[in-house]
Amino acid sequence: MQATLRLPGIDMAILRQRAEMLARIRHFFAAREVLEVETPVLSGAAVTDPNLTSLTSCFNGPGPRNGQMLYLHTSPEFAMKRLLAAGSGDIYQIAKVFRDGELGRHHNPEFTLLEWYRVGFDHHRLMDDVSALIKQITPASVPLTEQRYRYHELFQLHLELDPLQTTV
Repeated sequence: MQATLRLPGIDMAILRQRAEMLARIRHFFAAREVLEVETPVLSGAAVTDPNLTSLTSCFNGPGPRNGQMLYLHTSPEFAMKRLLAAGSGDIYQIAKVFRDGELGRHHNPEFTLLEWYRVGFDHHRLMDDVSALIKQITPASVPLTEQRYRYHELFQLHLELDPLQTTV
């Protein structure tokens, strides 16, 4: 019999569900021989995306780097692409990421992000990957329907605008 652990503000059932989901994600990629990697969280340079703001930290230690401003990554993308360029092959990462200026009911400055790269995959094969992953991590009791659209179909459906024919 398993003892019930009660901690303030922590729902153990949710922690178990999260752990199971992460295990399923890892199984999904392992079955496809996609290597799990872990890249640095701190960088000497901030993110270049103008829509994202990095959280910062100041290094307080010995030597010439004392006082250096460091940036917590907003995504592992840059470091992962360096691994790809070095010949890593297919890789994925479940990473803690940090974004300043995002706080609210549905936003937290720290969150977990899944990012992966498949060498030689076009967008259709990546969509197949996403679909298969979602099917693997979704409980069987949750009904799933899959729909795929071309981007111009979505413009027509939601904006009544054909982006291939419209001029500014």
